[in-house]
Amino acid sequence: MMRSFVFCCLAVSCQSIDLLSDPSLGFSFTQSVGGILQAAQVGLSRAEHHQEKAVKRVRKEADNLLLNEGHAFGELLGVYSMELQFADRNLSNAVNASRMAIAAADAATPPDQANQWRGPLVDAKSNAKVAMDVAATAVRSTERHGKSLLRQAKTTAELTLDNHADDLSHHVGDLSGSVDAAKAKLESTLERISSQNLPANGTVMVDSKAKKDNIIARFTEVETFIKSAQAASQAKIAAAKDKVDVGIAKADRELAAKVEDMVMKLVGQEHTELQKLRGKLTATAISKLRGAKTSMPKQQVVHASSTSGEKKLKAAS
Repeated sequence: MMRSFVFCCLAVSCQSIDLLSDPSLGFSFTQSVGGILQAAQVGLSRAEHHQEKAVKRVRKEADNLLLNEGHAFGELLGVYSMELQFADRNLSNAVNASRMAIAAADAATPPDQANQWRGPLVDAKSNAKVAMDVAATAVRSTERHGKSLLRQAKTTAELTLDNHADDLSHHVGDLSGSVDAAKAKLESTLERISSQNLPANGTVMVDSKAKKDNIIARFTEVETFIKSAQAASQAKIAAAKDKVDVGIAKADRELAAKVEDMVMKLVGQEHTELQKLRGKLTATAISKLRGAKTSMPKQQVVHASSTSGEKKLKAAS
C-alpha cells in the first residue's frame, strides 16, 4: 500500500507543476526525478520500518489478548460445568432419599394394608414410585444433556476466538498459532475447574411432617419432594445456561471492542506515516522539478545569444 502511495504522490506532484508536457526539460528533468525517487525510497523504507514495528506491537498485544480470553472462557465454562454437575448430583441424591423414604413407608405399612390391590394407599404409593422413577431417568438424561450443553458453549466460545482473530489477521498476519494457544488455555482451565470435587451439601432426606402411621401422607410427601427436586434441577440447569450464554455474549462484545481499538490504532499509525511521507515527497518533488524547469531556459538563452553573435561576425567578414 505504501509503495503505491509513493507513486501516486510523484504523479500528483509532477502534474501539479505541469512539467511532464514540457519536452525541453530533457536531462535535467531525468536527474531531478532520479533524486525524487531516491528520496522516496529512503522515506518509504523509514515509513515501512515504523509500520512493521507497529504491527509487531499490535501482534504481541493480540497474542496476549487471545490467551487471556482463552483463560477467561475456560473459567466461565469450568464454573458452568460445575453447576451442571451440581444440579445432576442434587437430583441423584434426591432420588436416593426418595427411594429410602418409600422403603421406610413400605416398612411402616400395616400388614392388612400392604396387600391391598386398590385404594388411596395403593395410588399414593404408585404415584411416589412413578415420580421417583421419572426423576431417576432424568438423572441419566440430565448428565448426557449437561455434557451436550457444555460442548455447545465451548464451541461458541472457540468460534468467538476464531472470528475475532480472523479480523485481526487481516492487519497483523496469520494468528492461527495464537488461537491454538488460546484454545489450549481454555481447555486446560476448563479441565482443572470441572475436575474438582463438588462441595458437600449434607445429607439429603425427605422432610416428613406426616405422622408415622399416616402412610398415605408419607407417600404423598415423597411424590411432592422428588417432583420439586426435579423441577429445581431443571431450573438450575436453565439458569446456568443463561448465565454462560450471557457471559460468552459479553466477552464477545468486549473482545470485538478491543480488536476494533487495536485495528484503529494500527490503521491510524499507517495513516500518520503515509501523511508524513506524502508531505515530504510532495515538497521534495516540487522543489526538484521546479528547479529543473527554471534551469533549462537559462541555458537556451545563452546558446541563442552566442549563435546570433557568430552570425554578425560572419556577415561583417
